[in-house]
Amino acid sequence: MKFARFYSCIILQIVLKPSNLSFADAETIKTNLQRCLEDGEFDPNVDYFPDKFVPHETTDLFTITYHNTYKIIHNKYINHNKTYLLYQCGTEPPAEELDGRHQVVLSVPHTGGIGVTETPQITPLEMLGKRSEIKGYWGDPKFISSPCLDYIIAENFDDMIILDPDDPWGTSAVELAMEANWMNNHPDALVCRGIFEQGNGARDLTIAGSQEKTNVATFDWLGYYAALFNLERKANEIVAETEGRYSCSAQNALYLSSDIPKEEKPTVLWARHFSGTGWSVAECPLDDSEDSVYYCEYAHHCGANILSRPEGVGFNVSYGGPEVYWYLTDEQFLEFGKDAGIWIHPARDFEKLYEEKKDLLDKFKSVQKKKVYDVQGRYGSYGWYEQRFSEYDVVALDFCEVVGLS
Repeated sequence: MKFARFYSCIILQIVLKPSNLSFADAETIKTNLQRCLEDGEFDPNVDYFPDKFVPHETTDLFTITYHNTYKIIHNKYINHNKTYLLYQCGTEPPAEELDGRHQVVLSVPHTGGIGVTETPQITPLEMLGKRSEIKGYWGDPKFISSPCLDYIIAENFDDMIILDPDDPWGTSAVELAMEANWMNNHPDALVCRGIFEQGNGARDLTIAGSQEKTNVATFDWLGYYAALFNLERKANEIVAETEGRYSCSAQNALYLSSDIPKEEKPTVLWARHFSGTGWSVAECPLDDSEDSVYYCEYAHHCGANILSRPEGVGFNVSYGGPEVYWYLTDEQFLEFGKDAGIWIHPARDFEKLYEEKKDLLDKFKSVQKKKVYDVQGRYGSYGWYEQRFSEYDVVALDFCEVVGLS
């Protein structure tokens, strides 16, 4: 399987000389600036953000509104619901907006560095050519699959890594002190927080792309990152190219499956086991729509059937947030998935799991036919978590190949 590769491109800048700039010259700005305005350049009638990012119609959790000299990101994730004011460097933020309503007020393009707390936050920055802006990583670097970032971290380990090996939850006094020291050493840096973190600081940005319903919407968060660097044009190009490849694979699958009755299409079991809890399985809408969880969308995209947990079956657990997670017992899981011809196990421990539950798993058709697939791929044990959000078109190609419709 050939994987898509993303390359940084050069963004052309309009070089303006403050000594002879006129307002007419300013009006010729064709792309978002990659620098600050100099004294005497500012024209209040000029739109300094001609490149705008408009999220896809299925993107629910963030919006960006544009004004001549500033833009506002609205993070609509239920646990956050905050706004960030980004104003063109070299101008002043509008006074009427400085009433405390915005969590973050930031000049752009941002050059003060970024701290990342989850590996899926890495690839959007790399795709935008901003890997060098990553100045800190919260966690164990063994989870990072980017070889270039691994190299950078190896050269700057003590300055970049915030980790207490004795506290995997990152709440120890040791790690909090390391974070405070990093923030002090990087006074202009932003920190990308996950959905389970508070993320209420004046330099915190909550990243909730994983909570979007569709793969396209999840990928759309590239525009969220791009707005920080005035790179909306680049984000628009990458988003359009990726969605084009995704649509192409869907058309191919539709052509190959158009004459196959629904009951004869390949059936996929999407499931993994959480030790001490139970089996987590797919939950998809009854109308087989694409506006659903990513694995349901992949099945729909590739013309396959995917088993979905029947309503009311199993037990649920809440981990402190608004989300409720459902699980099946071994007995329920056997009844649910034993007849599926294909099993996709979205984790890296199937061999260990098989040894623990061999008697149970040998009853599954997918195991008997050796049609069980994990998600380790070429990026290794942890690459799935870092890469699938940014290469959803490639994941779709793999899914279609697995079900025989590529």
